[in-house]
Amino acid sequence: MRINHNIQALNAYRNLYSNQAATSKNLERLSSGLRINRAADDAAGLAISEKMRSQIRGLKQAERNSMDGISLMQTAEGAMTEVHSMLQRMRELAVQAANDTNTTSDRASIQKEIDQLLLEIDSIAGKTEFNTRKLLDGSSAVDTQYYPNSAGNDVNLKDVPTVTDPSLATGKYGVKVSGAGSKPTFEKTLNQPGAGVSTANVIASSGANLTGAGAIGRDLQLGEYTIVVSKYEEGTSSATVEVFDPDGFSIGSLAQKVGSGATKHTVGTTDGKQLIIDFSEITGAGTAKVQLEAKVTVSVEKYAITASGGAGAGTAITFSKDLTTVNGKIQHGGLELTFGTNIACGTTKFDLTNKALIFQIGANTNQNVNIDVPQLSTVKLGIDKISVLSHEDANQAMFKLDQAINQISATRSKLGATQNRLEHTINNLQVTHENLTSAESRVRDADMALEMTEFTKNNILNQSAQAMLAQANQLPQGVLQLLQG
Repeated sequence: MRINHNIQALNAYRNLYSNQAATSKNLERLSSGLRINRAADDAAGLAISEKMRSQIRGLKQAERNSMDGISLMQTAEGAMTEVHSMLQRMRELAVQAANDTNTTSDRASIQKEIDQLLLEIDSIAGKTEFNTRKLLDGSSAVDTQYYPNSAGNDVNLKDVPTVTDPSLATGKYGVKVSGAGSKPTFEKTLNQPGAGVSTANVIASSGANLTGAGAIGRDLQLGEYTIVVSKYEEGTSSATVEVFDPDGFSIGSLAQKVGSGATKHTVGTTDGKQLIIDFSEITGAGTAKVQLEAKVTVSVEKYAITASGGAGAGTAITFSKDLTTVNGKIQHGGLELTFGTNIACGTTKFDLTNKALIFQIGANTNQNVNIDVPQLSTVKLGIDKISVLSHEDANQAMFKLDQAINQISATRSKLGATQNRLEHTINNLQVTHENLTSAESRVRDADMALEMTEFTKNNILNQSAQAMLAQANQLPQGVLQLLQG
């Protein structure tokens, strides 16, 4: 027996200390509900959990961002609804003013109402706000600057390039058209269109009348042409042939002998680009359709900016595509380009300024959606100077108002589509948030049933260890009994 070292007491104390530490952890987990309360509890689990927590909080904020974005677009769309209503009213007034039952005084009265509606459209464009941010004044638009009459417009773009992807970066862009020869070749053959014309070839982009003498001052444009054969007389083999352009305007007619022995006539100029009609193939009256299409390659590149602020060397960044549409438009790479007649090989440039709104709809960098809201002033809509003071003015006003209505409709449709997209985004964010929260819970949260079981076990062991420590401390008393004996 020894009295200097009570090994049994030390062993009981060690177990008691261990059980108390385990009980303390059980109490901490039961009181906090977390399995990991400090890095020492599970270093790897803590790192994983914290990453998940940042995603969970980011997803929740992205959901709120998406809801705010929907609210902004609803505000803008609500203002556009009123503009739409006013445009419809102005068109109604223009139709009324076009009727010659109105006197000059009547039309002047109609004009006064139109003028007031124009002022209100400008007022809405300037005052519509969300969170003090103006929406319809052009400060959230994607603008392109292009000068179709400049010397650099080698490819003959007809209109300002339209941006269909508001995420395109601000900068200088170039449009390059390439094809065979100095100008692209246009060719289309129509076989057996009906009773009228059995063959028609399009190999041209500029036009004159059917006699080939006296240019009519209108170039052939891309689109569908109509060849009408009328007044066909079988006995004399003669007929009248008239050609209508895609807008429905006649570009010339000719009474001509048809059938075998007849000759070919052209709609075109001496540049070799002509619409050729073979009169020998005409066998009766009827109508034929023919498409004028362009077979060229179009590419777009964004120019780098030099240190001095000028345009540096260009690097192709978007697309190369054949232009085969019947209306002279090509859409790709976030841009819509509209070409005029006589498309030429060459390069032209335009500037793009992107001020589109960016909605952060994800938990990570660059998880966003861009939406541009164009300026909706009367100047931008092209209706600032409309007049209904005469029959001709009223008809012109109807045309301009139709264009403005179409523009507002397109913008509202785009906003509506983006709203629907964000609603689906919100649904996805909610599902992702739920699943990620569940995953983080499995990593970090305590299993309350397990912890309670462990706590009960450790509590009993604590009591047992305390009792055994008391017994171990009594063992040295046996030495005293030996000494006394």
